[in-house]
Amino acid sequence: MALTAKQEAFSQAIADGMTRSDAYRSAYNAAKMKPDSVNVNASKLASDAKVALRIAELKSAIASKGLWTREKSVLALSSIADSSEAKANEIVAAVKELNLMHGFNAPLKINVDGELIHKIERILVRPADSNS
Repeated sequence: MALTAKQEAFSQAIADGMTRSDAYRSAYNAAKMKPDSVNVNASKLASDAKVALRIAELKSAIASKGLWTREKSVLALSSIADSSEAKANEIVAAVKELNLMHGFNAPLKINVDGELIHKIERILVRPADSNS
């Protein structure tokens, strides 16, 4: 059940979250193809039994890896937060991280004032000025 290198690249691109058409463009030379042709070919390729199975395998592996990593992080931080031997600052840091992971914090706002923009413009313009 070996896939070609292009089929594998297509499968991995879809598993990573690309659309079928974008995955097709990244795996195959589709620069001269019309968008409709790319869409049809991508759909046919994704429907191929070997390719569909590989996409499912990759998505499953990504999902289980992501779940395990998040679960392990929560368990480790929870054990620190619940520990009677942890220092106060370690407990506070663990609770802060858990709150951040679960989205309990208010959204962060970054205000950009004119002075900051002016400094950024000076930094961006400075390299061009030094060439003259």
